[in-house]
Amino acid sequence: MTSTLDASLQSFALETLQRQLMLIAGRNVRDGAVLVADNATGEILAYVGNNGVQASAPHVDGIAAPRQAGSTLKPFLYALAFEKRLLTAASLLDDSPVNLVTPSGLYVPQNYDRDFKGLVSARVALASSLNVPAVRTLMLVNADRFVDRCRI
Repeated sequence: MTSTLDASLQSFALETLQRQLMLIAGRNVRDGAVLVADNATGEILAYVGNNGVQASAPHVDGIAAPRQAGSTLKPFLYALAFEKRLLTAASLLDDSPVNLVTPSGLYVPQNYDRDFKGLVSARVALASSLNVPAVRTLMLVNADRFVDRCRI
């Protein structure tokens, strides 16, 4: 079997991941992964599943591990809000506790760190992957409209 990995790019990806994680270690970030693909051919040029022994779970492949799709969808949600001119990157969003009544019961969204930041820009909310501002943005955009957008 022939590998499409590029040794120098593989080393660069690992070194870059480790350097970036060191820079943001104070923000409670310890894990990361890197996948570099050639869009034209689909070949995988670099594959770093985690940052090695420094990872909180060094045996977990951060690229292949299943995870919830929520944070993956956030850029598309904010893009729709920007496109519809409901928000700009500088718009302030409320990152404070909210209780929402749903057909299946009460929904109380939380951020990953279980902390609230108060007013944050849409730019910061997206970059920080904050859940509460994303839920508020979904309410602003309209869930059905967002689902329709995701089907495109």
